[in-house]
This record gives sequence, C-alpha cells and structure tokens, in this order.
Amino acid sequence: MPRASLQRRLLLGAIAWILIALVATAVVLSLLFRGHLEDELARRLDADFLQLVSQLDTGTDGEFAPDPRLSDPLYERVFSGRYWQIDAAGDAPVDLRSRSLWDMRLPVPGQATGLHRLDGPRGARLLALTREVTLPRREGPLRLTVAASLAPVEAAVVDFRGTLAWALGALALGLIVAAGLQVGLGLAPLRRLRRELGTIRRAESARLSGDYPGEVAPLVADLNQVLTDNQALIERARHQAGNLAHALKTPLSVIRNEADRLAQEGGEARAGRLRAEATAMQRQIEWHLARTRIAATQRAGVAAEVAPVLERLTRTLQRLYGDRGRVIDTDAGHGLRFAGETRDLEQMIGNLMDNACKWARGIVEVRASAHGDRLQICVDDDGPGLPAARREQALDRGRRFDEDTPGWGLGLAIVADLARAYEGELALERAALGGLSARLVLPAG
Repeated sequence: MPRASLQRRLLLGAIAWILIALVATAVVLSLLFRGHLEDELARRLDADFLQLVSQLDTGTDGEFAPDPRLSDPLYERVFSGRYWQIDAAGDAPVDLRSRSLWDMRLPVPGQATGLHRLDGPRGARLLALTREVTLPRREGPLRLTVAASLAPVEAAVVDFRGTLAWALGALALGLIVAAGLQVGLGLAPLRRLRRELGTIRRAESARLSGDYPGEVAPLVADLNQVLTDNQALIERARHQAGNLAHALKTPLSVIRNEADRLAQEGGEARAGRLRAEATAMQRQIEWHLARTRIAATQRAGVAAEVAPVLERLTRTLQRLYGDRGRVIDTDAGHGLRFAGETRDLEQMIGNLMDNACKWARGIVEVRASAHGDRLQICVDDDGPGLPAARREQALDRGRRFDEDTPGWGLGLAIVADLARAYEGELALERAALGGLSARLVLPAG
C-alpha cells in the first residue's frame, strides 16, 4: 500500500481548514448582514411609530379627529408592505388602520409588545412594532402596531450571499494557491535532501552538503555522522580482512613448498592433495575479500567506469593471446558506470574475457549497455561452447572444465557469486558466433 504523501497531507489539511473557515465566515457574515438590515428596519418602524403617536388627537368626546396619516406614501398604497393599525386595549372599540391594509387586519397577538414577527396580507412575513399608549380624554390604553415587509431584507440577503460567494470563492482559490506554494517551499529542503542522498547512492558524493533550515540541519548532521561512522567501520573491517589475508599467505606458501618437496621425494599423491587444499584456501580468501569490498561499496556508494576497465583488460589479454590469433572486439556505451568497486568489475569481466579467449577460435566480442538502472555486459566467443546441461555445472563452485589451463583464480562460480552479491546475475547461453555467451547483469551507477 503506497504511503500517503506528506505534501498531499499538508495541502489537503490546509484546503479543508480554508474551506471550513470560509464557509463559517459566509454564514456569520450573512447573519450579521441580515441582523443589520433588520435593525435598520426596526429603527425606521420606531420613527414611524413616533410619527403615528404624534398625530393621535382626541376631542372632548374622546373620538379621533382627524384620522392619522403618516408621511411615507407606502402607507397609502394597497398592500405595499408598510402598515399601521390601532386597536383598543380596553372595552371601547377602535378600528383604525392604514389604507395599505385595505379591508384586512394585522393578526397581532393579544399579548404582543415590542418587536415581533407576524404574517401579513398575502402571506408576507412582517416585522412589527407594537406598543400601548394612553391618550387624554380617553379611557383605557390603545395598542399601536407599525409593520413592514421583510421581503426587501430577504432579497438583499440573497444578493449579498451571491456577491459573498464569488468573493469568498476567489479568496479560497487564492488561499489554496498560497497554501500550495507555502507547502512546496516548506518541503523544498526535504526534496533537496532526497536529491543529495541520491547523489550519495550514485557515488557522486560521499556526504550531504549545503545550508539547511534549522529544523532539517540536525537531521543532515546526524546523517553525515552516520555515513562517516559507517565508512570508518567498513575501512577498519577491510584493513583487518586484508591483514588476515596477508597473514595467511605465508602459511599457504609454506604448504605449497612442502607439497613441492613431497613431490620431489616421490609422494606425488600427498603433494597433489596439499596443493588442492592450498588452492581451495586461496580461493576462499579471495572470495571473502571480495565480499568485504562489496559491503564497503554498497555502503560508501562508489562506482566504476566500464569503458576504461574494458580497455585495460583488452590490452592485457591481447598481449597474452595475440600470438594465438585472438581478436577482441569491445563496444561500451559512453558514460556507463557500475555501482561497485573497480577491482570487482575487473575480476568479473576479466574472468569472463579470459575464458572466452582460452576457448575462442579467433573472435571474442564484448558488449556493454544500460537498461534502466541495470548494466548488461555480454562476452561472446566463437569457440565450441558448452552444452546446456553443462552450463549450470560450470557455475558450481570448484567445478572446472579446463583443468590443464590456468585461469584468473576465481572461476565462473565466483563471478556468479559476486554478481549475486551485487543483486545481479550471470547467465550462460549460446552465442550468435556459435560459442558461449556469458551475460552479466549488474546495478548501473
């Protein structure tokens, strides 16, 4: 299951919070805008109420004379959305209302006072202001109601929400772009760190360098310290392995000399056994030294150019086999690199080329090419080749089909082991020239 991207997590989190914040802002602003419009409408109703009260006048008989009229012409237009109404709070009947109500009445609840909402003519929602007043020469209080339609408020809120949606949408887009840039810039040091680690893996550098932010700098310092400690540990192990190999050379020489002495004294069987055991010990030493170099290579990130190795091996083998009519044809692409140590590459290719030169009738071809992150080296000859059944046997450690011919000492089995240690492989096939084709696949540098 692929790991979630840190950049994606941060960006999605930022987008989520931006959207939540802007939606909440839209809701709050809409409520505030509606409240502001309703407060403004309430102030206008209060002003109209005071004007209505100022026009109330009663005669000596307690009747209104004349009927009150407000200055706003909307109170005179039928169903205009502006209404007033006077009811008697006591027993004396009063039925005064604005012309805009026509023959309808406002359904004011009996206990309603102050601001409240009610349904007006034609089902319109109204904001109403109801208060009780007492006039001279009239018994009992009067209940005055001034009302206005909320439809203009609703229409203004709808328009405001549309404008707000466009504005907050543009703001959201800008904030998301800014968040993306911020996340990208914030994670840039980590991408740079990844690139530098890639250069170490490709053997282009041995340490991390450059200035990093304070949050990343301790990590870079720790990684550099780990690289330094590992390199020092590997170097000590390599030196110890080398010292052990040199320490064993003298006993091996003594054993070979003793074998030669026994052969001269007539003990050829015992001498042959001693020589075989000494040879096996030498091969084991070479093998473990090679494994030590491989471990160091994989940790230190060294790399080797292929073309110079092929040129050196070609010159050496041409001198050795030139008098036997061998022609070595090489073709290595420009810039091909092996993700390993030069000595190991020389041993692997050298052994394959040496075997090809020993068994070729006249032509040895060496081709190197890159296939993605893999390096492929093919060594072909025009010799007798190997039957398919014997190709697998040739890769067994210690198995040789040319006992009378000296080789490089590692053999095809050691080459195959070295290739596997580098996570590569060695395959033996039939060559187009008619002989054996050894295909070596290794990691590319």
